[in-house]
Amino acid sequence: MNKKILSLVFASIISLIILSQSVLAHCPLCTAAAGVGIGVARLLGVDDSIVGLFLGALIVSMGLWFNNWLKKKDVKIPFQGFLIVFASFLLTIIPLYLIGIIRNFEIVRSLPELSMLGLGVFGIDKLLFGTLVGIIVIGSSFSLSDYIKKKNGKVLFPYQGISFMLMTLLILSEIFWIITG
Repeated sequence: MNKKILSLVFASIISLIILSQSVLAHCPLCTAAAGVGIGVARLLGVDDSIVGLFLGALIVSMGLWFNNWLKKKDVKIPFQGFLIVFASFLLTIIPLYLIGIIRNFEIVRSLPELSMLGLGVFGIDKLLFGTLVGIIVIGSSFSLSDYIKKKNGKVLFPYQGISFMLMTLLILSEIFWIITG
């Protein structure tokens, strides 16, 4: 892999950590980790369903990070977190569709012809499928972390939220790797 790209990714993460004023439950570190995962996976030629998992994590992380920022500004509307994550999803997926990275929005029966085109899972584009699974599962991992924090009055260990997210991504990536392998 190109050393310039790795240096740039590393410098970006370090800058983000240094310039962050505080670490929130859904923080710049979580967002950077998901973003780095997407870039590295695509550079390494990893299957789009796995890249989609990381894209879903990035969407959830960005949405929840923005939601926390709005809450600090006393902006509160019903279903705010969900709406912001949904808007983040649309603002990510629509441009990917328009430029041709995501090729199929329709759920159709899985046909051999679709698999040969890279539209593997039930006729849904692999990147879109991975993204949807990533959003659901990563959102659930953050909810689990928040539940544990609320129940115990504190986190069980430092960086609990990002640890749950990364473990979930690793497990799902392994499952998708075996399936698509």
